[in-house]
Amino acid sequence: MGMLQRAIFFALVVLAVFYPPASSMPISPKIQPRVLILSSTQNQYPMLYLNKVSTELKDAGYNVTFLSGSSITVSFIATQLDQYDILIWRTDMYVLGNTTYWYLGEQGNQTSYSEAIGIGPIEVTNGMLGVSAGFFSKTFAPNSLTHLKLAILASSMSITIAQTLIAAGVKTTIDFYQSLTAPASLFDWVTWSLVGYLTTGSTVSDSIYKTIYNYEYVSSLDDSYLPPISFLGNGNLQIV
Repeated sequence: MGMLQRAIFFALVVLAVFYPPASSMPISPKIQPRVLILSSTQNQYPMLYLNKVSTELKDAGYNVTFLSGSSITVSFIATQLDQYDILIWRTDMYVLGNTTYWYLGEQGNQTSYSEAIGIGPIEVTNGMLGVSAGFFSKTFAPNSLTHLKLAILASSMSITIAQTLIAAGVKTTIDFYQSLTAPASLFDWVTWSLVGYLTTGSTVSDSIYKTIYNYEYVSSLDDSYLPPISFLGNGNLQIV
């Protein structure tokens, strides 16, 4: 082998070692985005359209986790929310004194938070823990929930929770801003409608508009009052 051929051979060896072909390069696995669905009142009012909501999210490429009732603990909420990309929380509100609470799911006799019950951000009624907006503001520091890009809060007056989540770094919330109650089935329909539009490319603001229009002019739902829907944060957010 002549000098020229040896030089070319050596150069090819160096290229093969330090610049392997793309087919031999290690491929980092794509991390599947995650959705957390919480149904705090599942035992009292089973979530309608759950299978449809889950299927639409899975078809859009999301891994879906569903928790209900006593599986939704104070500890889980405090430590795990930022592990998900999207949160859907289905609950119900009640007022005690001058404070609004939302049912969590964890049972009062299962908790070690008895010192906080009834005196602040945690309360127990009918054996189930309730949390106030103060619970979220005390639990989540600024920028502690930056991984969570969307929270759908299916409950009356959930805008109060939404404000604390946005302050903690959540990019966008979909929420309700009046205290007038509506059947759980109506909130379930709204959730299904929103997810249907979001998983087919609509923005948050467009999904809300289309859901309201569908409710008023297209759907065959009864005349139950639909609490006003709003969003905080980035209305142009898309999840697909």
